[in-house]
Amino acid sequence: MTKFSDLFKAMSSSKFRSIHQLMLLELAAVAVSSIWSLIRGDFSSATLFYSVMGWSIIPYLVSFVLLAVRNEQAFTRDTFRLAPISDGLFYAANLLSTVVSFLYLLVLQLVLMAVTGLIGWSMLSSMYDNMQMSLQYSDLGSNPVGVCLGMLTVMLVIYLLAWSTVSLVHLITSAASNYLPRARQRIVNGIVYVVMILITFRVVSYLMGQIAWMSSSLMGGTTVSSWWIGVLIMILIIAIETVANIFLLNKWVETTTN
Repeated sequence: MTKFSDLFKAMSSSKFRSIHQLMLLELAAVAVSSIWSLIRGDFSSATLFYSVMGWSIIPYLVSFVLLAVRNEQAFTRDTFRLAPISDGLFYAANLLSTVVSFLYLLVLQLVLMAVTGLIGWSMLSSMYDNMQMSLQYSDLGSNPVGVCLGMLTVMLVIYLLAWSTVSLVHLITSAASNYLPRARQRIVNGIVYVVMILITFRVVSYLMGQIAWMSSSLMGGTTVSSWWIGVLIMILIIAIETVANIFLLNKWVETTTN
């Protein structure tokens, strides 16, 4: 039997490579925009920080799509699927490696913001002082660590819900296509890819709206109870979809050669 840790490391390596590629693209975009600022004559010590803040949203959105693709490839390709391990552990290793990869992206973004922030601290310190003063008179200032952890929890739960939903749609269509002739399977798979792209964009827009709403709820402190109810409902849906996904993997979904 394959160890869970070995499978987790193997799945994480390909996802980490995708994160590294995203970060390289972001660094390239930051370099180009900073050079353009230098050419225009408005470059300052804080330019790098502002460029990082401006471009950082792109890796978050693209990483959701890339990690979702890596998830679904693991389910149907024999690179990992034929490993001698139970379907439950296989699904857990795949999903956990996705979550860890996303957290790894968050850490890299925080490090990049910290480094560029230190470079431009001479100009950013006054803005930081004003922000600290504003936070003292808001609900956020009373428990900033708890609010930040709450926002991170919300983000992870919503992303997990999105990934599990995408997996459910993909596994259902994969199971259904097994009963079709090979020529029609290609047509169905093409339609599935288009539908998955549309679902992905819809999910991303939903994610942004939910994160914005729950973040304002956390900072405002007016709808905390409804926020927790929403999180618990999403966790329940994730649990139900997880059971369905593992059942489909075990009974209906077959692998394809790479």
